[in-house]
Amino acid sequence: MHTRPKQPVVFRHPALPLTSKPTIWVTYYLRMQSLNNCYMTTSTLDQQLQEIVAVRPRLLIRLLSIVKKDFDARLTEKLQQAGYKDFKIGDMVLIVNISPEGTINNELAKKARITKQAMSKVVKNLEATGYIYTRKHETDNRATVIFLSDKGKQLVIDTSAVVHEVQGYYTSIIGEEDAAVLRDILFRLVEVIFPTSVEK
Repeated sequence: MHTRPKQPVVFRHPALPLTSKPTIWVTYYLRMQSLNNCYMTTSTLDQQLQEIVAVRPRLLIRLLSIVKKDFDARLTEKLQQAGYKDFKIGDMVLIVNISPEGTINNELAKKARITKQAMSKVVKNLEATGYIYTRKHETDNRATVIFLSDKGKQLVIDTSAVVHEVQGYYTSIIGEEDAAVLRDILFRLVEVIFPTSVEK
């Protein structure tokens, strides 16, 4: 009796036809690997994002930013109450860097850490509102010296009073000792990252 040879048993994925060739199996395998890698990548990204979110509340830059926003809000409110309704808090960086004897425009831009173009715009606004006035440099026709007007000087004086008031409020929260330590730490940081702004 002639016995017909048994056909090898072929295991297949239900999604693939019986006639699938090896190349189709390879394609299927690679596709599954790709999906698996995609899942692992997404899982890794989600994990990394969760780790970032977890440490975000104590990031130094975030804490400094929150304090800066709070200070700006308090200073703006106090200055508005004092009658400085035409002054923009963003222009303070220029005002506080003008020395009593006047400051050359290029030097002022460096101290304020803004571009010359941006400084020129701020200078025009402050001059128009009467906080500063300008003169040509005596020996350099290309340079301009910027001075505080009486209105500008009064603004600096009033601002200083508000700064000490807000600083006192912050000190009342964390205590004199911690406030002193915080100032020393930030001073050391500024000495390194922006040494020209530190007054000895």
